[in-house]
Amino acid sequence: MIDPTTRISRNPDVVFRSLEEEQGGVLLHLQSGAYHGLNQFGSLIWGLLENETRFADLVNGVRAETEDAPASLDEDVSGFVEDLSARDLVQLTP
Repeated sequence: MIDPTTRISRNPDVVFRSLEEEQGGVLLHLQSGAYHGLNQFGSLIWGLLENETRFADLVNGVRAETEDAPASLDEDVSGFVEDLSARDLVQLTP
């Protein structure tokens, strides 16, 4: 799991397009040309990453925006952010 103090920032070479609110959105990596679909959960996280943030603050933001957040929220957010990082959509700084 990502350390709570790890800083997360969007890759500046990635653009986001929102779809209908209930459908999420799409990320386009401008360098690779790859599209990445986001559900509502992913779109929420992407929105909270508008400015560089610490992982703990990101989780708190998701928790504040989520009704009946599951006990596994920290792990869910960590897994999603790690996937974004593996796809070069965000950068993680210890």
